Amino acid sequence: MAVVVGIDEAGYGPRVGPLVVSAVAFRVADGAAEAALWDLMAPVAGRPERGADRIPIDDSKRLFSQSAGLGRLERTALAFAAAAGSRPASLRGLLGAMAMVREDLDAYPWYRGWDAPLPRAASDGQAERDAQRLRDIPGVEFLGARIAPVLTAEFNRIVEAHGTKAAALFLRTADLLQWAWERWGDGGLVVLADKHGGRNRYGLLLHQAFFGARLETLEEGRRASRYHLADGHRAMTVGFYMDGDAHHLPVALASVFSKYVRELFMEGFNAYWTRQVPGLRPTAGYGADARRFLEELARAGALPAAPPLVRLA
Repeated sequence: MAVVVGIDEAGYGPRVGPLVVSAVAFRVADGAAEAALWDLMAPVAGRPERGADRIPIDDSKRLFSQSAGLGRLERTALAFAAAAGSRPASLRGLLGAMAMVREDLDAYPWYRGWDAPLPRAASDGQAERDAQRLRDIPGVEFLGARIAPVLTAEFNRIVEAHGTKAAALFLRTADLLQWAWERWGDGGLVVLADKHGGRNRYGLLLHQAFFGARLETLEEGRRASRYHLADGHRAMTVGFYMDGDAHHLPVALASVFSKYVRELFMEGFNAYWTRQVPGLRPTAGYGADARRFLEELARAGALPAAPPLVRLA
């Protein structure tokens, strides 16, 4: 048997709101460690198809839109959380059970005292019904998820220290790699991750994150960069893939967890600021709309001095 882990992010590009990086883990037969999970799980979970009552798994951008809402993301995230034994009643409960949160949410006025009751959109009892279906899939065991939010102050500290926002993404990815390495590194561990932008070379970063481990570069290129790490009884293969969430089910599921948690954070963020500035329209935090949002806050004299609202890059 092998353990296969998927890692992906949501919120790398915005100027407003958190970056969220997540990892998910499955125990499968050795030969199913990469592409075969789509086939093994197809009767119960996978890409949505008309008329099929499957738990939706896909690139989160395909499952979510502002108009359609959180329903599909939430159904999937809560079903897999329940399959791993976690049944959170709120966002803070979810974070307490499954997340590495490095900052106090209450240090931010827009999160102070706020929580999001769960479920937000999914029907009562759906998560447990779906979880039982997931547990019954032969040859696949869902082991759990780990979520790593990066709030604005932490994001800015990392950018200031390293000179690039790419450091924030890799450092949290490295935390999740360490999580997997410590738990399953002695049992045939395979990690699949979406590529970090256009980066093709990850060897030096992995060497620094796993200093002392033997590192072998298996391939480096535009479509995939793969490495093998070994240290004593622990070993893992780590691959970064172009469009990883399209090709590898664990990466797509990690994308779902990341997007779901980010959107819940944005609900609280927008609820606070629309109370502060009557008539202010919510933002998803990206591009021109983030600029519009910040300009409206500035005109209203509502921009905070601290903690930071805007990411540096």
